[in-house]
Amino acid sequence: MEEKEEIIEKLNEMLIKPGGKQAARFILNSLGAIPIVGGTIAASGNLWSEKEQQNFNEKLVEWIEQSNVDLNKILKVLESELREPTKANLSLLFGEALGLEIPFMIKSGTAYEVSTTLHPQTLAEFEKFESTGWITIISNGNMTNMGAGNSFGNSIEDKKRPRGMGNGFIIRLNESYYS
Repeated sequence: MEEKEEIIEKLNEMLIKPGGKQAARFILNSLGAIPIVGGTIAASGNLWSEKEQQNFNEKLVEWIEQSNVDLNKILKVLESELREPTKANLSLLFGEALGLEIPFMIKSGTAYEVSTTLHPQTLAEFEKFESTGWITIISNGNMTNMGAGNSFGNSIEDKKRPRGMGNGFIIRLNESYYS
């Protein structure tokens, strides 16, 4: 597959996932750090939300071709953003596991919290982000069989792995996420 088609395919796969549009914005901003491409691709993060996806694809290809940057470099940034604990990865995890998009901003001094029941594997994925300081995970002591629509209060059941035993947690998005 041609490299530019692979880039478009990876972004499109991400866009259809819950939280994918938010993750794509973070990735496009990261691509802006590549010399020569500069802020041109990063600026597309604002454009694509206002236009159809096809227009976004065409614009992205046009910018990539104009920049003459090594497309492997762009692919490496994409892969790194989806592998490492990045804001793009956290956005995808919130979308896939909880069906939520992370709020664009919160008022200073407040915390965004979500009560959830998580499968142990999904919990392990969230725990990677505690070391960044972006989230805090607090056990609430609840435990239940998942997949039967069980809930405790307004707790969101893990949508990524909705089977097996799940434990209850409160995931707090910290202000450091926004800095």
